[in-house]
Amino acid sequence: MKYIFYITLCLFFFSEKSFGNDLLQKAETAYDAKKYKEAIANYEQLINDGFKSYQLYFNLGNAFYRNNELGKAIYYYELARKAEPNDEDVKINLGIASAKTIDKIDAKENFFISAVKTSLLSSFSTKAWAWFSILSLVIACALFFVFVNSSRLLVKRVSFLLATVLTITFVTTYSLGYSALKSKSENKFAIILSKEVRVMNEPTPTAGNKFSLHEGTKVRVIENNGDWVLIKLDNGNEGWLKTADVGII
Repeated sequence: MKYIFYITLCLFFFSEKSFGNDLLQKAETAYDAKKYKEAIANYEQLINDGFKSYQLYFNLGNAFYRNNELGKAIYYYELARKAEPNDEDVKINLGIASAKTIDKIDAKENFFISAVKTSLLSSFSTKAWAWFSILSLVIACALFFVFVNSSRLLVKRVSFLLATVLTITFVTTYSLGYSALKSKSENKFAIILSKEVRVMNEPTPTAGNKFSLHEGTKVRVIENNGDWVLIKLDNGNEGWLKTADVGII
């Protein structure tokens, strides 16, 4: 019975993997043939079946972009960037798609400072920041040990200097890692998926209309309330949207 179970499990695993490869091949073939709706359907089926990777999100974003669905293209480019922050192709395609959005929102925060801060925090994953801080601290401790125990003046000076630099590096990387982790846990963003949506005063269909947004616009999610989501723009404006009209990143 044990062997039958293992054989059955292996057959299930390989058949599922084969099914995924078949869908991927179909999606790529459809994309190359400019049958973008068919490619989208196959890529989405892969995601629904549990296959997730930044390449899959990136390819689906490309298919949506070619199919003139800008909001969904940007949404999947953002998911790809979240999974692989340093991929240049993702950054380039996301930049091209974002440049075509209608809504141009001025941020309250200084744009240069905001851009540098965002770029710095997203340059590495939170795990990478953690490893940098740990390695800096370990090496700094080792150099301090050399400084205390060495009898040679030159070795003591060099080890003390390097230990000081690495201690500063530890504090810096720890602070950046903590900020990145805090930003990741507290800041949730979404992309407008519909062509145009009305932002309401309250989470009810009969509420007053505050302003409108168009597909591809990136918004900050403040609160979820059933079928509604409270969003905030970089200029400070807030309002309620239908959850179905946005894709949470």
